[in-house]
Amino acid sequence: MPLVALCLVAVIAGCTRDLPLSLPSNASVEVIELGGSGYTVDPSSDVHRKLEQWVIRNRSGWSPYYATLPGKGIIVRSGTLDLQFLGSTVFVQTAHGAFHKTVTPADYGFLRRTANGT
Repeated sequence: MPLVALCLVAVIAGCTRDLPLSLPSNASVEVIELGGSGYTVDPSSDVHRKLEQWVIRNRSGWSPYYATLPGKGIIVRSGTLDLQFLGSTVFVQTAHGAFHKTVTPADYGFLRRTANGT
């Protein structure tokens, strides 16, 4: 049984894919800290530029996610972009399903309301 589980993990880990993620350059971004408050990011802001760069750098390495998304974390929405950051994981919902990947929390710390002064 342990061998089967190990093989399954290897197969799942090998199933990462690139996603055509993009952040509309002229659209506001809605940021919601679940269990807290939310705010809107202006397209001309530094936070918007940092998020745009994050999206560009993180288009690859996504794995399918088959469970219900957690009810906490930071949700980011703009256009068709729908991200959810929670600890060392980020989830994305697309027309083709939900995906996730490992991230460093410091890489998205700029989204925290206290970090950007809004």
